[in-house]
Amino acid sequence: MNYNIIVIISIVICAIISVFISYYIVLFILSENSSLFKIAQLIITIVSMTTFYAPIKYLLMKFMDIEQEKREKND
Repeated sequence: MNYNIIVIISIVICAIISVFISYYIVLFILSENSSLFKIAQLIITIVSMTTFYAPIKYLLMKFMDIEQEKREKND
């Protein structure tokens, strides 16, 4: 599998996780009718995406054996 596909898959997975996490955290703190709800949700989504992206990409690369495929192509 190509490295670019792994990056796209990890971004999608990270975005889905981040949106759910941010929605429920902000819903716990603020009411859904609050004017700050979307702003707080956006900030928490960005923070959680930057937090979860690298570990998810690393796990996908290990699971798909991207490093091993690169070594085999070079040999």
